[in-house]
Amino acid sequence: MVSLTLVGTIHRNPNGLPRLMETLERESPDIITLEMSEYGVAFREKNGFRLKERLFSIVQGLQEKSAQKERGKRDRSHNPLAIGPIRAILLTLELPFEFNAAKTYCERKRIPFRCIDLSKYSRMKLKTLQKEMITEDNVRKILAFAAALDPHEQLQQQRNLARMLTSHDADQLLIKTFLNGKSGDGIVHRNRYMSLRIRELLNNDQKTLHVGGWEHLLDAPRGKTLYGLLKSLRPQRILSL
Repeated sequence: MVSLTLVGTIHRNPNGLPRLMETLERESPDIITLEMSEYGVAFREKNGFRLKERLFSIVQGLQEKSAQKERGKRDRSHNPLAIGPIRAILLTLELPFEFNAAKTYCERKRIPFRCIDLSKYSRMKLKTLQKEMITEDNVRKILAFAAALDPHEQLQQQRNLARMLTSHDADQLLIKTFLNGKSGDGIVHRNRYMSLRIRELLNNDQKTLHVGGWEHLLDAPRGKTLYGLLKSLRPQRILSL
């Protein structure tokens, strides 16, 4: 009988790396797959630093213009990098903690590691990020209208939502409503592709562990999630939040 474990994380969790490393050590898999595309890895390794420098430069330039306008007025300065959308862009340009944890563990244990998500959607998302999000006009709008959010409060909200929607008695209407809001991410197509990749890699003599966002672990109607598509294999679900 195959052994499959699905580990759900909160993307961009500042405490995610040690929590995931602890989970991997405890589960001791023979192969790890990750919700990340090979294109996504290569893009960040090649362009991440340069694009972060561009974003820093834009933010700094806008701050200097704002300081000139606000001269003589009450200081309303804040750290723009703490603003939710700006922080999200910065973290998107970095290799995620899930990749770093899985790669580190697999290299140390000398076991296979596979990034199995679709490159098509990574390419579309990162192209939009590069061409439309990291621009002076977009950053100006973010700084004008977005407020600095408490990352700890946001993280706790995500934890509560993940635990509620992945529970065995989760409300199916809530799950359906949540997933409807994710449809633009190509989540259904991506889940089908990743489920096929995982099935190809399964081996009766190995413990396979997949790491991905917790939303892929939802027990959705008609098997629209990764867990739903693999449910016949009786995978274990674990939250690493």
